[in-house]
Amino acid sequence: MKKIIQEIKRKDNIIVFIVFFLITLGISLNIYLESSDEIWNFQNVYKMYNGFKIYEEINIIITPFFFWVSKAIFHILGANLCVFRISHCVMMSILFLYTYKILKKLNVPKAFSLLTVLMLLLQEFFLLIRTSFNYNCMALLFFVIGVYYLINEKTRKNVVIQAIITILIVLTKQNIGFYYLIGSMIYIIITQNTLKEKISKILKYVTIIFIGGMIFVLWLIRNNNLLNFLSYTIGGILEFANENLIMDMSGILFMVAIIVINLGMNIFFIKKRLFSDKEKENMKILFIFSLMLSILCYPIFNWTHIVMGTYVSIINIVYIIYLLLKDFEVKLQKILKTADIFIIFVMVIFSIFNIYTWVYRITNDDYPYSWEEPFFGGMMGKEEYEENEKVIQYIEQNEKNVIVFSHRAALYMVPLKRNNGDFDLPFKGNFGFKGEEGLIEKIDEAVDTQFLLLKNEEVDERIYQESTKINGYIKNTKQYMGEIENFEIYE
Repeated sequence: MKKIIQEIKRKDNIIVFIVFFLITLGISLNIYLESSDEIWNFQNVYKMYNGFKIYEEINIIITPFFFWVSKAIFHILGANLCVFRISHCVMMSILFLYTYKILKKLNVPKAFSLLTVLMLLLQEFFLLIRTSFNYNCMALLFFVIGVYYLINEKTRKNVVIQAIITILIVLTKQNIGFYYLIGSMIYIIITQNTLKEKISKILKYVTIIFIGGMIFVLWLIRNNNLLNFLSYTIGGILEFANENLIMDMSGILFMVAIIVINLGMNIFFIKKRLFSDKEKENMKILFIFSLMLSILCYPIFNWTHIVMGTYVSIINIVYIIYLLLKDFEVKLQKILKTADIFIIFVMVIFSIFNIYTWVYRITNDDYPYSWEEPFFGGMMGKEEYEENEKVIQYIEQNEKNVIVFSHRAALYMVPLKRNNGDFDLPFKGNFGFKGEEGLIEKIDEAVDTQFLLLKNEEVDERIYQESTKINGYIKNTKQYMGEIENFEIYE
């Protein structure tokens, strides 16, 4: 009987994964190729695939696990945008599956659990899916898996499991890993009965993490990359936080509302006798880690970070709502199942339509990319493609090294398989210990080099993170040589 139940659960998880994968596939593939987080992350992975060294030759400011995984996928399946996007679909489907598994482990009915995940998936019209393959989503996945095992496992092995998950999160994105580590230590402190148990578990947890950290540091030392790693992942933190603070007021209001509701519900109901000790413990787990995760919104308070930062908070709120309504569970089941079927049907139809549109476009005779090219799978308007090709041709045929000092650099450097280091992603906080001054030194040292800057009338195309200081320095110290498409040429 036990085997039968396990088989049913296994099939249930597989079906849920396939449904989520089908939904995410159409949304992720049918996106136009443009200068965005997707192409910036893709550029860095593609550089590594082509032999350039992380931190030493590429200004990556995040710990490396996402880039390691992505590079391995490129070597196995192929190095193009299509593979990159399908990898994202797999990762997001696993994230939604584990969200579903958390709710089921909390004894939330399947229909209610599925509806919650669908609502998270729909948040801001598939926002997490449209961000494409990235380290934030990967760190969120590990974060959610960690919370699942904290709820699921009550054995001595749990400390080891949590330590390993913490290492994975830290190696994927250092700040989210730090928040998870703090959350884990708070949880140990408030749930262990004696001081001896608290100290023992914390020491075991921290020791495993320390060992993992030392192995990583030794790897960096062996590759002569420790100083480069520290420069980019730590050296630019203050500059990044001070220079890149942005606030979307509608998103901030949403985030504050979710945090206040989460905080209020937990403070109120944990003290009441409405719920069992087990249910209260589950609430504590979700509450602690939801507050830790919300910190990731700083300093970029945009909708993408806010959706990620409130992810566990929403799960916790849904859990408390279920506990309050569970007496009406039987009456609600039919309504929830109908809602699930309707939403899934609409999403799947929408996704299939997008897949059909995407396939039609990439199999069309005038589609410019083949499987071997990095941008295969991406789509671009005819006019923009022709403009990009003219810039690429200009760079390729120029005897001098041409640096595109713009967020658009990846659109030209990726097809050319070139690497200009910090110049390919000229964002404040991405220049290491020396910051903008260090990049100015590199500009002064450059020989036989041209710089392409967006024209003044194209200033609205610039990203807020771009260094206007360096942009101005190039204009003031270099000679204007002419124009190529949307760029001015300086030498």
